[in-house]
Amino acid sequence: MMPQPCRLAAHNRMIARAVLLSLVLLLPASIAIAGELFAIEPLADGVYAAIPHLRANCNAVIVILDDGVLVVEAEATPSAARALIDQIKKLTQKPVKYVVNTHLHSDHTQGNEAFLRTWPTGTEIISTIATRANLERQGIARWHNEILAMPQEISKLKSDLKTAASVEQRDTLLRDIMEAEDYFKELKTVHFTLPTLTFDRSLILNGGSRRVEILWLGRAHTDGDALVYLPAEKILVTGDVLHGWTPTMRDSYPYEWIDTLDAAERLEFDTVVGGHGDVMHGKARFELWKEFLRDIMQRTAAAYADGDSMEDAKQRVSEAMIPLYADRLPRFRKFIAEDVAKAYQIVNFRN
Repeated sequence: MMPQPCRLAAHNRMIARAVLLSLVLLLPASIAIAGELFAIEPLADGVYAAIPHLRANCNAVIVILDDGVLVVEAEATPSAARALIDQIKKLTQKPVKYVVNTHLHSDHTQGNEAFLRTWPTGTEIISTIATRANLERQGIARWHNEILAMPQEISKLKSDLKTAASVEQRDTLLRDIMEAEDYFKELKTVHFTLPTLTFDRSLILNGGSRRVEILWLGRAHTDGDALVYLPAEKILVTGDVLHGWTPTMRDSYPYEWIDTLDAAERLEFDTVVGGHGDVMHGKARFELWKEFLRDIMQRTAAAYADGDSMEDAKQRVSEAMIPLYADRLPRFRKFIAEDVAKAYQIVNFRN
């Protein structure tokens, strides 16, 4: 759920952090140890979800193969990736042979270098052709822009701290400042690492006893979204094509996104791991996201047709959708204005 010239502002300061927690919340059916960055949740024999305790990182999935490990998502920072690697080594001594970048956003890709440094001759970073191209064209520029923007964002956090209206707000800002400063320090040292193995429509790993299908089903959250499907285990890993929060639309193709969700639903699965939020079961979330995408595009098109400016549309559509979705889509209020802005740009372009 996120990445970007000024990703902090665009995503409400959900900066990528590498600070380990001294205490973590135990999740049902998960393996969690105080001080570890991820709760490890078993999904099937040799398949695990890694759910971050710091929500600026993304969910990862660990798939143990006969001769190695496949990891879906590389995390937001090298230090977060190293923390994940340490936890993988507690599950198996097999090397990580494959890391899948589901799309270009930095909370899913900036940890790539940690895997190549740990296994310098034996790890492939996999993505769609489009995602690698996006990382070359946009990802590197966004990384540089974020480095330039971070000092101003940190200054704003410190300014907000001076006018904090409550103890809770002050504590939140103090945490955000600490994490922003830590992230900024690490961001400047990131070695931007591109995928080493790309595919167009599908890449099937058939070696050994487990089949892994890495699929492009259409444009959605970005134009290069990869999904990872384990047909025998009936597990689907969706990146940010579907997750437990509210859709974020900055780089999206919302009309095609609906079709891509339809295509994903046609696969046979019971368990879904999205890029953020809890592990999901069944297909109800697909229907909710399609409803949201149709609704936001229809309401924004109506506002545009009525002559509303983007700012007026943001207010009008947000206010109309809050009672319909705020209780069903976590973090809805944080993302809805930005989503309407994207919808407005698309409607304006089409007209």
